Amino acid sequence: MNKQEYLAQLRAALACLPEGEIEESVAFYTEMIDDRVADGLTEEEATAQLDDPKAAARATIADLPVVPRTVVRTKQRNRALYWTLVILGSPLWLTLLLAAGMLVLAGLLTIWCLILGLWLLAAGLLAGGPLGIGVCLWALAVGQPAYGVFELGSGLLCFGLGLFCLHGAVAASKTLMQVSRQWIAKAKAPFVKVKEEGAAAFVGKETVHES
Repeated sequence: MNKQEYLAQLRAALACLPEGEIEESVAFYTEMIDDRVADGLTEEEATAQLDDPKAAARATIADLPVVPRTVVRTKQRNRALYWTLVILGSPLWLTLLLAAGMLVLAGLLTIWCLILGLWLLAAGLLAGGPLGIGVCLWALAVGQPAYGVFELGSGLLCFGLGLFCLHGAVAASKTLMQVSRQWIAKAKAPFVKVKEEGAAAFVGKETVHES
């Protein structure tokens, strides 16, 4: 594995420690890898000479004094309390989250309906151009040039307005798509974070038990 992969696995295995201890250990192994790379090794060769990340994490935790071990146990209890509160409070925060999601969804659907109406308006106005030309030719054929010129001008005016509406519909659609993606990303962020924290906690707990 390369340097970034090694350090990422090491950080995950040390997730049960205080942040300062994690950063200190990661910096130590980063320096070790950099020293080997400076000697001419590749990152893969440098990490291969080190203990695997879990073994390195167990060695780091085993070398901690008594006080940090107490901090580790306290942090584990705090994390257990956190998950307990999350589970017990789920009826409340799930309801609020669902209500907020419905409001956002309703707002987005309303805006999409307005943009759809703009697309339909643009299509109707654009159709006025060919229609005006057709009516103009018909009027000329039946000997009504004045009426034909009027219809041609009206059709071209509608076509121009249709192009303007089409440009607005395209711009509005692009903007709303970007906003929708941002809202979806924000809505998914808490769940992704919780999932990552849960995985890190599991790895950290497994490392402590193995040590």
